[in-house]
Amino acid sequence: MVLHGFDVYRTYLAMKLHFTQDKFDFFQYDGKANAKEETYQQRNDFYFFETLARKLNKKEVVDFMLASFIFADNPSKVWIGDIKHSGKERWLEWTKRQQSMTYLFEQDIDNIHNFMLKNDVDFNQLFSTEFGHPPLLKLHIKNKISTESLIILDIVLKYIGRWNKDLHDPLWENLSFKIKKYKPFLSIPSSKYKKTLKEKFL
Repeated sequence: MVLHGFDVYRTYLAMKLHFTQDKFDFFQYDGKANAKEETYQQRNDFYFFETLARKLNKKEVVDFMLASFIFADNPSKVWIGDIKHSGKERWLEWTKRQQSMTYLFEQDIDNIHNFMLKNDVDFNQLFSTEFGHPPLLKLHIKNKISTESLIILDIVLKYIGRWNKDLHDPLWENLSFKIKKYKPFLSIPSSKYKKTLKEKFL
């Protein structure tokens, strides 16, 4: 399939809507948002989309756009200027993370384990909301645990639903929304990661 700049533009719009509107689903709309080609042709950044269409295939375009939203603290505030400025760098970094997901998860688990030993915290306490932000969330805020590892842990342990009930501050609500929107883009073999957790904590 030959990509056109207008296709890339519609993918960007769909990604933007996915990460800003609760009810918009990127996959339900096949990664495309409604747009007028005439309006697209008049954009100042027209050539940016045309260049991406020449250099990337459809999946790469999706990943290229996705990376900028994932690396942003608040994906709803990402605009095309951000993607033009640092999109390639973020895409390469995101791709590298996907290719080494198992290794990164194991590193994050080691960080969690070291935290538990240092602070005399048991595994269940990592998820406790009794005193506000759980220790696991604080580790993520300190960049000790990746967003991907939070998602993997939720797929295995199903803790985010409880956090959503207990935590009502903007930081968590923003992160929870980001996780919810990011999760469908990831292919997580849960049995493999469950085994990693058991080997470390049981």
